Amino acid sequence: MTGQIHDLGYQRYAGARRSTTSRWTVILRHQIATAWQTWWRFKAWLVVAVLATGTGVALIYLASDTRLRMITNLRGAEVQLADGILPTFLGVFGVYDKIGFIAALFVATPAIARDVQSGAFTFYFARSVRPRDYVLGKLAGIGAVMALLLLAGPLVIALARLGLSDDWDDLIARLPTVAKALAVGVLGTVVYTAMPLACSALARSRGHAMVLWAGYYVVFSNLVVVAAMRTSAKWAVLDLPTALQSITLSMFDLQLRVRRSLDVPAGAAVISIAAHAAVAIGLMFWQVRNAQRAGVGGAA
Repeated sequence: MTGQIHDLGYQRYAGARRSTTSRWTVILRHQIATAWQTWWRFKAWLVVAVLATGTGVALIYLASDTRLRMITNLRGAEVQLADGILPTFLGVFGVYDKIGFIAALFVATPAIARDVQSGAFTFYFARSVRPRDYVLGKLAGIGAVMALLLLAGPLVIALARLGLSDDWDDLIARLPTVAKALAVGVLGTVVYTAMPLACSALARSRGHAMVLWAGYYVVFSNLVVVAAMRTSAKWAVLDLPTALQSITLSMFDLQLRVRRSLDVPAGAAVISIAAHAAVAIGLMFWQVRNAQRAGVGGAA
């Protein structure tokens, strides 16, 4: 038998064609799949968030008559644990803030730096992925992952509080608690999505990105708090955990007996978070666009 060579030639792509507006969803799905890989990248912190949420729900049902001494209402009266556990976990103790910081350290900060370090930009930009598609996909993917930690938990605690309502009138009166939990959860998701990704975009490796985010969150935040204590409390608005705390206490009509010198207006705190997010997204887009134009993506 003699061999035969068949010239197949060029064949046009006959598969499904997707709209250019859906390119970012590919990066979104890839980011979620990457975050779900390995135990310590995201799953462990999801378990911690579930345990924290379960603890909050258990405290609501088992010690609902206990009163908190750390926080009071605007009239100075102590509040019941059932009413104060959600703002305590969100703002006073910052349980979800700490979970968000650690999870962002392992999930969000390596996201862009990993692509630069591994040369993944060559694949993305060779496939005609625009910088805005890349940025939107990363923001949506990380945001969806962080929302499971920072939004779902407070929502469950708020719903558990509704379960303790005395009657239908009491339940309807407490419905705004769910909206408040969602609002604070959304703000927390924005903070722990945009800022770590900005640190990742500014770094050239995963390790540098993680150091940059930890330095910003720990060192810079402590410097801001010290400056606010010694000069003016208005500087505390630059500290993201303090800003989230002020928004939480304001939305739930509560006040903190300690650290009153660091109280900042809720409006100023919202503006600070929005400004941080805007600057972070701008830095991300600027860095990714520069990478594409510099030929990192292998495109002309």
